[in-house]
Amino acid sequence: MGSIRKDISVIIVGAGFGGLASSIELTRKGYKTHVFEYSPDLTRQGDVIMIGSNATRIIAKWGNVLEEMMKIKSQPDFLTIQDKNGKVLMEQPLPKEFDGFPNIYTSRTLVQNMMYEHAVKIGVEFTFNARVTEYFEEGETAGIVHNGQKYTADFVISADGVHSKGRAYVTGVADRAKKSGFAVYRSWFPLSRLLDNPLTKYMAESKTDLFAIWICEDTHAILTTNVNLQSCTCFATHKDYSDIEESWHLKGDVKEMVKTVEGWDPKLVQLIKSIPEDGLIDHKLLWRDPVRKWVSDKGRVCVVGDAAHPHLPTSGTGGASAIEDGATIATLVDKAGKGDIPLALRSYQALRYERTALTQRMGWETRHRWHQTDWEEVAKNPAFLKLPQPAWLNGYDAEQYALDNYAAVTEHVLKGTPFQSTNIPEGHVHTDWTIATMMAAEGEKAEEGFYVVGNE
Repeated sequence: MGSIRKDISVIIVGAGFGGLASSIELTRKGYKTHVFEYSPDLTRQGDVIMIGSNATRIIAKWGNVLEEMMKIKSQPDFLTIQDKNGKVLMEQPLPKEFDGFPNIYTSRTLVQNMMYEHAVKIGVEFTFNARVTEYFEEGETAGIVHNGQKYTADFVISADGVHSKGRAYVTGVADRAKKSGFAVYRSWFPLSRLLDNPLTKYMAESKTDLFAIWICEDTHAILTTNVNLQSCTCFATHKDYSDIEESWHLKGDVKEMVKTVEGWDPKLVQLIKSIPEDGLIDHKLLWRDPVRKWVSDKGRVCVVGDAAHPHLPTSGTGGASAIEDGATIATLVDKAGKGDIPLALRSYQALRYERTALTQRMGWETRHRWHQTDWEEVAKNPAFLKLPQPAWLNGYDAEQYALDNYAAVTEHVLKGTPFQSTNIPEGHVHTDWTIATMMAAEGEKAEEGFYVVGNE
């Protein structure tokens, strides 16, 4: 890292993937960053996260962070997709890398802490136990209120998740995150717990990482293993009829999780029975409509990550997308300079909106394919069920894209000249959609042309 130039200062609210990536990328460019995080520390329970090559190519510039991540990675050779009885429908090869940058699965908590430790090392300031109660803009500054005290900077990044206060400030609408209609039991526990039963022993003894999905109407279950960490995850996504907010801390009940797969493949049932009671969360899946406004009227407060574009887990790219946000903002601010921060932030929105609206929808479409499976289509074409791993997503360089498109996107923001996104599939034409649109198709087979994200 070069010395901190301090001519631009940034406040970041939230130390998740978007907030940490933003702080690292801005500090890497030489700017002063201060992160305010609500939690007392970053040790809360997390499980597995996919970090695609679109994110690892950014992380590769952060000292030895990627090298350390590779020591705790899982890289399955393929994804096994099977019906609820365990009949294998297809085995999908999984790309290990794009352009030399790895696709990995690993521990969300461990990676978050690696990012945090690197941020501290390069000079990012952190304040924990920080309840941010207000955002504001005054002249050529912006800021927050924490514990009755004002903190100001040249701009503020709101990376405070799906319940974001910053989003309400930016949009002027205090909309609540909406229920997706589903919840997911999530667990992370030692592989050794699977050794004692013959149905699950092979999972623990496998020398290669496993990734398997069982699918049925309205439910799917997932197994991943990490040989390096000798750990296992087991998820089960199911219909949710509760009115409880999303949280990492809602305790799950193993017996209730077993009920969601009653009568399914005995290997899966036994896997779930092996989950320790203190290692299970019942995670309510919330999301928001794609919103076109990511930047405040005065141009000095913006949203990133889940505060801007929350993804369902089936997108497989929520964390990576938040990291892309951070790299994009840092690149644009560095190009624009202190005098044009509002232009940089509005350009960030223009570069990212269509891409993230599509990856958000991709997560819903993938889940829909698995939950409303057209068994006739599967018989003819098992690739119908594939987890999308497209080159337009994973082979993308957010920093380079921002550099290459800086002139065109700022002209678009300033003068309204047309701008064509090229960080989406070739030929894709963006159309707005809402949660209501998606939920109206819940439980129904998709009509011809409904899926807009190809997975062939």
